[in-house]
Amino acid sequence: MGARPVHFSLDGDALEGQQGDTVAAALLRAGVTTFTRSIKYHRPRGPFCFSGSCGQCLLRIDGVPSLVSCRTQLIAGMRCVRQNAPFGVELDLFRATDFLFPSGLDHHHLMIQSRLLGRVALEVARRLAGLGELPDQPAAQQAGRLEKAQLVVIGAGPAGLSAARAAAEAFAQVVLLERDPLLGGAARLGLDPDAPDLAWVAAQEGALAKLGVRIVRGAEVVGLYPNDSAEPGRALLAVRGPERLDALVAQGVIVATGGAPQPLPFPGVDRPGVYSARGLLTLFAQTGVRVGKSLAVVGEGEELRNCARALEQAGYRLARLTSATPLRARGNPVRALELEGERVRCDAVALAHQPAPLHDLASSCGAQAHYAPELNGFPLQLDPAGRTTVDFIWAAGRAAGEAGKLAAASGARSGRGAAEAVRK
Repeated sequence: MGARPVHFSLDGDALEGQQGDTVAAALLRAGVTTFTRSIKYHRPRGPFCFSGSCGQCLLRIDGVPSLVSCRTQLIAGMRCVRQNAPFGVELDLFRATDFLFPSGLDHHHLMIQSRLLGRVALEVARRLAGLGELPDQPAAQQAGRLEKAQLVVIGAGPAGLSAARAAAEAFAQVVLLERDPLLGGAARLGLDPDAPDLAWVAAQEGALAKLGVRIVRGAEVVGLYPNDSAEPGRALLAVRGPERLDALVAQGVIVATGGAPQPLPFPGVDRPGVYSARGLLTLFAQTGVRVGKSLAVVGEGEELRNCARALEQAGYRLARLTSATPLRARGNPVRALELEGERVRCDAVALAHQPAPLHDLASSCGAQAHYAPELNGFPLQLDPAGRTTVDFIWAAGRAAGEAGKLAAASGARSGRGAAEAVRK
């Protein structure tokens, strides 16, 4: 028996998704690839990362602007509207900006030769700036809660699961926060045969239940601060759930937030039809949606090999694997990739490069990060016990520069170190 259909609308047109879809998955299932237009040049934009970090899939949903459609669960009757296109996304007249200013548009110096024309240009720029319009009506107020914890682990991928288990086995009281409905993170993508898999995730989940670890799904940490309130605890966390924003005070925090996919600098990389390879694997693992049948996969090293194998297992045909930087992506959505001396026909392009470590929660609290070119970003700086330069924050996994086969061991080390510190 197939999944139950879910009816919704886009720009007033009736569409159909399936139970369990995100809004982005349902739109792709229906053949929609252009989700919005870029703010300045009104170029077409579609989802890239499927993890909520790229901002290319923002929609107005049920009267609320700029919601991340790849992280918004589809509900029957949803009214979705594409933004930043006053005359419609497909017929957006402002896309002429791209052709009228082929060398780029510096709106700060537009028409400044005349004071009057300069003021007019500035006023036009102001009116076109921003993304989306105010909500149709104020959201209903929901009373938040203040809770306390000894040790909080943020992220339930291999590193976070291992950290929570090691800390609980060292007699710490642990709360594990995961923004997705399912635990496992990268282990659910089938990327590395030597890294933790779904069976390992299930075993960890069972062990955590026996150890009394409190697991909260659908809980996204959107802020981490030093606690200056009267409540005892070193850290203050802002936790966004489906209905409200809660506060959580803790003695210690382990950041195991993983990484964010990154694009490559080549012409056409921002067009609909160019996706993160891990994003496509996430999309398929969560919803069963594929973006066509044939992929051109661009990447390097172990990440390229692992993603290519996993994409084939997900049902894609690989039109081309290459480590060369493309000359240009063609089409809207992309239907060809130009390489040196070759044009590759495909349904979409998948970029298989190392995700950048997500250090922002910890670094916003003062933790130091360092540049690591092999990791495509800035992992957090740690001591031998996994502690960052902020004494109540530890890190594990990709955020700490240790991913794949190393993630679980990294989590266990930080879990033990944090448990020892918070129990003193």
